[in-house]
Amino acid sequence: MKKVVKFVALFFALILIAGQGLVAHAAPAKLKVAIVQLVTHPSLDEITSGIKESLASHGYKEGDNLEIDFQNAEGDMNLLHNISEEVVAKEPDLIFAITTPVAQSLQQATTKIPIVLAGITDPVSAKLVTALDKTDANITGVSDFAPLEELFKQFKSLDLDVKTIGMMYTTSEDNAKAEVEKAKAIAEKLGYKVEVKTIDSTNDMALVAEELASKSQAIFIPTDNTIASSISTLLDVTDKAKIPVLPTYEKAVKEGALLSVAISQTNIGKQSADLGLKIIDGTKISELPIEFAKETVKVYNGQTAEKLGIKLPSDLSSQFKDLSKE
Repeated sequence: MKKVVKFVALFFALILIAGQGLVAHAAPAKLKVAIVQLVTHPSLDEITSGIKESLASHGYKEGDNLEIDFQNAEGDMNLLHNISEEVVAKEPDLIFAITTPVAQSLQQATTKIPIVLAGITDPVSAKLVTALDKTDANITGVSDFAPLEELFKQFKSLDLDVKTIGMMYTTSEDNAKAEVEKAKAIAEKLGYKVEVKTIDSTNDMALVAEELASKSQAIFIPTDNTIASSISTLLDVTDKAKIPVLPTYEKAVKEGALLSVAISQTNIGKQSADLGLKIIDGTKISELPIEFAKETVKVYNGQTAEKLGIKLPSDLSSQFKDLSKE
């Protein structure tokens, strides 16, 4: 009987020890990541916040089992190069690249450390990956390519007197160029004429915006960091010309653009972090194709609509969230 009691006691003791081991294993190990952002801007800041939120939801606490090296180039390409070299030298477990120029710079700096794209519109055109389903190097991530077809169809349903849509992008942003090319094809298929102009820097915005405003009755803007940084200049011109602006991201609508079927930048950050943690858990990058935003948001600006004399149909306004009321 004593032997049986000893055996049972030993059995339960082993279960307890094993259970403690399982709990310890389940707790997140220390994680070291870098987040590199091109410039301070509300949309990009939201991506960074989303990354941090997701890491926290998985049990990673900064200062405890999480070390974050956050770097911001503030639009300086020479500084970005130096940041990329410095970040790689610290050998983090993961690097989150926010915007295409950041990803391209990091791509030149390392072929070994996993790079997770966060908010890169067209990683194939940017030559970051061979194909969307072929992540055969050290790079994967989440594209923020917007649902352009739905955006233009919703705009078409307003039945405005718009014959020509102006579009612009920054010459140095390959992702924005790719997005404009696809937007142009969609708009033309819906019967619109399209006028495309480019800018080299924010200094060109006022002149190009005025030129487009004189030739079109609406303006589309892609996910373009330079344009985003000077959105107020564009809106000053379009407000005076009584022309609606159609962006691909919700922050521009909050700032005064008319409407968008957009991606949530915060959710892009969260989704990127979730993808990165799969790498930490042992999944090979080659088994993780480029993902697209899983959620979209429909937003409009009621104050802008009123200012431009545009009345949204009740069925459309009920689907869209009015950001001017926030």
